Amino acid sequence: MRTLLKNIILFLIFSPVSGFGQSNYPPCIAYDNKGKDTIRSINSHSNILYAGIDNPIELVKKNVPFKNIIVECTRGMTMEDSLNYIVMPSKPGTTLISIYQFDKGDTVLYFQKAMQVKSLPQPYITLEMVKLTELEFLSKQLLLKNRHFEVHLSEDFVDDSQWFTVKEITIGYPFGKLYVTKSCESNTLSDDILKAINKLPQGTEVTFIFTISGEGDLFKRMGPIRMKVR
Repeated sequence: MRTLLKNIILFLIFSPVSGFGQSNYPPCIAYDNKGKDTIRSINSHSNILYAGIDNPIELVKKNVPFKNIIVECTRGMTMEDSLNYIVMPSKPGTTLISIYQFDKGDTVLYFQKAMQVKSLPQPYITLEMVKLTELEFLSKQLLLKNRHFEVHLSEDFVDDSQWFTVKEITIGYPFGKLYVTKSCESNTLSDDILKAINKLPQGTEVTFIFTISGEGDLFKRMGPIRMKVR
């Protein structure tokens, strides 16, 4: 069963997986004819793994030509899905991934690779792929063109836009002696909110608060983001 990358921080602390005691078999560090590693992290441009989540890995078939293999890792656990193998490191650092050939009752260590494990980055909100925290001003024209917000984790991920979804947007702004708040349960600003922003004087500070969700009905309310409209 393939869960890919939508499982948020796992709360289990995995114990290191023990080997088969084949230390007398030196690992065969295999490469294909293009020099690419035998093991590749599918969802990382820099070929690293992230702690606490499912990391699909790809095995170069020409370098692992065996029908029966066992894939294990230290400081975490692995499992096989219908297409690839899933590595779930328990903590940042380094995990050693081992491939064993299993044939006629014998288990032989064939390949080992140490892979870097990093902590899962904190999510951030984007509008047209620009981080909101990097914007000092929010253009009304930009919102008229695109009022759809996304959640991302890192430029290292091949595709992280499906990890989290914006479930609610709340804005707040001063209006005379009052402070007005408006909300919508969507990743896109409602017509009512957009109309209110367009009526604000230039330079009015607007506070955005986003509630995001991931698989398993996990919710996270992110810190306020303040920008001036123009």
